[in-house]
Amino acid sequence: MDDTGDIRLPRSGGPRRYRLDARRFHGPLHTPARNDHEQHESDDLAALVEIARVLVSEGFTAWIYERVRRSAPWPEAWDLRLVTQLDPGRGPG
Repeated sequence: MDDTGDIRLPRSGGPRRYRLDARRFHGPLHTPARNDHEQHESDDLAALVEIARVLVSEGFTAWIYERVRRSAPWPEAWDLRLVTQLDPGRGPG
């Protein structure tokens, strides 16, 4: 999957917003040895992909979502649509 291959047109006609969620978890669920979480938001997908690549090199799994306005039931609500996922165990792209 191409990390920046999101070519869909924005629904609102305005700038797109993206959210990066990254998690590094080691150990059993009830007593993890490590449970780190990072979040970033930007309208620059390429910049978030670069941040995600650095986090993945540190052992994080990263998900990048596009924030999309919902028309119903509340116009002010947001949906998150997965653009890409980067894993420490997978090769690039």
